[in-house]
Amino acid sequence: MDTSKSERLVQNFLQNEPKYKRKIQEFSGTFETTPENIFPLLCPTREADWIPGWDSELIYTKSGYAEDKCVFRTNKSNSAGEGLWTFTGFKLNEYIEFVRFQQDMLLHCKISLAQNEDGTTTATWKTITTALSEKGNKEIEKISDDKQHTPIIHVMDYYLKNGKMISKHSLIKNRIHAQH
Repeated sequence: MDTSKSERLVQNFLQNEPKYKRKIQEFSGTFETTPENIFPLLCPTREADWIPGWDSELIYTKSGYAEDKCVFRTNKSNSAGEGLWTFTGFKLNEYIEFVRFQQDMLLHCKISLAQNEDGTTTATWKTITTALSEKGNKEIEKISDDKQHTPIIHVMDYYLKNGKMISKHSLIKNRIHAQH
């Protein structure tokens, strides 16, 4: 079997520094509830109930909610920004995986839920962001290594405890407080 072309492609790639950057991050939050109460919130439709500024356009889903191979889009006004999203993994009450395509970056994310012995649940976000252009490289350089930059944990915790979305005023107040 002649593999000379593919071998040459691999060698050319490996001999050079990668042209585009990648950032891998992981952060967790512990919530005073079960995975069964958290999992439904990890949905492009349900996120409108608890994430300030969230809005999405469903492209494909049989149920209207999160499911394996679900596809949706967010626009520039969305709190997460513009992107095309597709679920790549889904196990009820255990994890979701998705890929988000943007013009200059690609994000792969897995959110896992683990029930703890004390009745709480730890949710862990693992993200891999890969630049697709020089502009994407610059965006990746701006991503903080500070694990405390993740307001999603605070926003989710507020919703789980209060049954309603946190106000934008409270969210801004908590960001300012966290910086001091």
